[in-house]
Amino acid sequence: MRLNSKIVNLTIAAFVAISLASSFYIFVLRDRSALNLELEAPEEILTGVPFDLRVNFSNNSGNLISDVRLSVVLPEGAAFFGKDPRKNIDNKPLGNIGDGSLVQETYKVIVFSAEPTGKEFKAAVNYAPASLGSRVRFEKSETIAIEPRSAGIKMEMAAPGETVSGDQFSLDIAYRNVSELDFSDLELRLEYPPNFTFASASLKPDSGNNVWLLGDLRKNSEGKFSVKGNLIGSEGESFEFKAELASRQGGYSYLVSQGSVKTAISSSPLSLAIHLNNGEDYIARPGDNLNYTISYINNTDSLLSNVAIRAKLIGELFDLSSVQTQATPAGGQGFFRPTDSTLIWNSANAPDLASLPPGKAGVVNFSVKIKEIYPIRRFSDKNFLLKVQAESESNGRIFSKVQSETKLIGKAEVDAKAYFRDAESGFLNQGLLPLKIGQPTNFTIHWLVKSFANDLSNIEVRGALGNNVKMVGAPKSNAGAPPFYSVGGNEVVWQIEKIQANQGLIGIPIEAVFQVEVLPEAGNVGNYIQILGPTGIKALDSFTGQELSNSDGALTTALPDDSTVGQQGGVVQP
Repeated sequence: MRLNSKIVNLTIAAFVAISLASSFYIFVLRDRSALNLELEAPEEILTGVPFDLRVNFSNNSGNLISDVRLSVVLPEGAAFFGKDPRKNIDNKPLGNIGDGSLVQETYKVIVFSAEPTGKEFKAAVNYAPASLGSRVRFEKSETIAIEPRSAGIKMEMAAPGETVSGDQFSLDIAYRNVSELDFSDLELRLEYPPNFTFASASLKPDSGNNVWLLGDLRKNSEGKFSVKGNLIGSEGESFEFKAELASRQGGYSYLVSQGSVKTAISSSPLSLAIHLNNGEDYIARPGDNLNYTISYINNTDSLLSNVAIRAKLIGELFDLSSVQTQATPAGGQGFFRPTDSTLIWNSANAPDLASLPPGKAGVVNFSVKIKEIYPIRRFSDKNFLLKVQAESESNGRIFSKVQSETKLIGKAEVDAKAYFRDAESGFLNQGLLPLKIGQPTNFTIHWLVKSFANDLSNIEVRGALGNNVKMVGAPKSNAGAPPFYSVGGNEVVWQIEKIQANQGLIGIPIEAVFQVEVLPEAGNVGNYIQILGPTGIKALDSFTGQELSNSDGALTTALPDDSTVGQQGGVVQP
């Protein structure tokens, strides 16, 4: 009876499994197009203008589908209108949908990216066939690509293609509602280039000098205003003005339109150029003497009178007490004003600047030293720049402004130390001290690396082992892989990928420790033994792109860093 019962149970289980499998494959292999999913949207949309995105889902499969869930995913730069612009997914339960049923869901959507690129919207339906239970689920998805025709508010910006450095010009902004929607709570924000000086605007800004609250804008309405100011820069230098127009709708602010316009600096009537140490891209070091030459030329067909040239020193590494101006036959000797670190040349100290004929050129010179020590107080004190800002003026009108930037190179430093008694390091050094002929003795070597002013990369530390010295034990480090022995050069090598600026000056140094064994021989009697030759370090300065190198002296059994060893403790005995 038991056997028959088992057979019956197995038969029933097999029948159920076959039935489920048959139902599964019947459902899967049926015409899946009987479940239809579509997305509908207007043929044309405008950015900043809400539109209806409709999802249609119909079940003609001949079966009930249960626990249906609808998901709509919006592309970047689109949002569900009236909701947080950061929300781009909506999930909605639809319950059970019978055979022959049609479900329609409509979403109010807005595209707020002003980029004229296509946007892909996606809908997905996740469901379970009633005949298979909730453990088996299927998904059907569709996408639709929509490309905005234009912005709901057309914005145009206009500026002169070229402007003379220091001359005032007008930046014009015009905007027009080209949609069928009345926009509300418009805000226009301008982004000026760094060298732009705002003078005035025909419409007073509501915040600072670059934000306007424009209020409402009905369909087919327009507005415009202008901003006046000047740019100061070098000939040929190009600057870009940018604008963003946003509208507050449904409690949230959405970008409607963007604009930009460029203008370039034309040939200045009185142009300047700065030269440092007779070279380009000069990289400075602490203690360097910097020799600056500022050249000028009258590019007009007219005489320029009462010319002044000013040069402002910016950077805490300038040693302002060392500033000197050199007299030149044409330019004269300038005056240094320490209150604002500015050198000044004018008709009072440089007679040729009193009257500058057309085409006339000249130079003025000065020199300044760099401080010997980096002013480092925190990790962020790095990537030091030395700047000189120079400007030319005639009769109170500024014509040009130029800037020179000089990078200061960093420094890598390695300190090599040797110890006999060094329990703190975790190494136990064995052997005799004083050293004995033929008796091996262990020492630990410490390499401590510091970085100054700039981040370092590709760091490599090397030191050659002395005669009858070999590396033993397992080396270790607190940065990356530990040192290793290089057979070819009988060297110990330590490679580090990166070190942040000022490591070791602030915080603990980067350190490696390894153990060596020294075997004295007869020729060493009465002398110290060299354990390790000079330790060298090379690294790449990440700020300047320059290679750095430095070194520390050789290590001997004199062990000056080990206070437990007397002056004669490292001398080899017979």
